[in-house]
Amino acid sequence: MYKIAAFIEFNEIIRNKILLQKKKVKKKFGKQFYLNHPVHLTLFTLNIKKISELKNIYLNKVSKNTRQISIYVTRAGIFFNDPLTNGHTFFYHIRKTKKIKEIQLKHLKKINNKINVLKNNSNAFKIPILKKNYKKFGFPFSGKVWIPHTTIASIKGIKKNDKFVKEFLSSKIKLKSQVNEIKFYKIHNDKHEFLFNVKDF
Repeated sequence: MYKIAAFIEFNEIIRNKILLQKKKVKKKFGKQFYLNHPVHLTLFTLNIKKISELKNIYLNKVSKNTRQISIYVTRAGIFFNDPLTNGHTFFYHIRKTKKIKEIQLKHLKKINNKINVLKNNSNAFKIPILKKNYKKFGFPFSGKVWIPHTTIASIKGIKKNDKFVKEFLSSKIKLKSQVNEIKFYKIHNDKHEFLFNVKDF
């Protein structure tokens, strides 16, 4: 079984902004979950049996698509008590446009229609919509419940009223990036291995 992810990556201005925040977290709190992950927006993660099957879906077809979309980083946010990390996950919101929603669902449907996506962990999701999405696509945070974002880190041992929390949430950000491709990675723990990219918006 392989865990794969579909990412959208940003321009240098946004990437440097996120990396600067990651450095601040590392200096103040040391090693934290997600801190070493590349700067990106996750469209989805899936568990599949063969990476070669995933490549066959995309790499056997030559795409002439040169379409770009705009990605907007809008404000700071925190997922308090993140059940995936048992910490508070610091992130920046990405505006959930109609186009970005369409891209996520388009590729989830494409992959699920072509290859076997593993969906044997549905009991881990107690919220009905998450369980339904997982059974349908193999990814619970799809469609209406998806919150597009780019993560800084998930910090353990920090209190909600900490000065760092307040300063982060009050920080202002309004950045835009033009993007035209999706990048697929193989993930194992904190390691991200680039597989291929596609221009298929």
